[in-house]
Amino acid sequence: MSFGSPRKLVQNRFIDAKAVLAGQADFRAYPYKHLLVVVRNAWSGSALTVLMAAVEHLSNYGWEMVNFTTGGAGETLYAAMRRTVGPTPR
Repeated sequence: MSFGSPRKLVQNRFIDAKAVLAGQADFRAYPYKHLLVVVRNAWSGSALTVLMAAVEHLSNYGWEMVNFTTGGAGETLYAAMRRTVGPTPR
């Protein structure tokens, strides 16, 4: 099962930023208003760039970033996203 599979996405409520950029996630059936976009191994210089590219990509589809934080001694970056249009009814 890919990181961006609909079942995994709904179950975990987060997705890897690289999966977003690779088009591996379909958010049309995502029933929630909030989502975390994650980049692991943030020690690499491009991690913030990848995360922000995913945030920018999702903004084209009705999502906005509401918060940004780090975790695990700064090795993971998180962007909390909010859907600006109503989620699909369950």
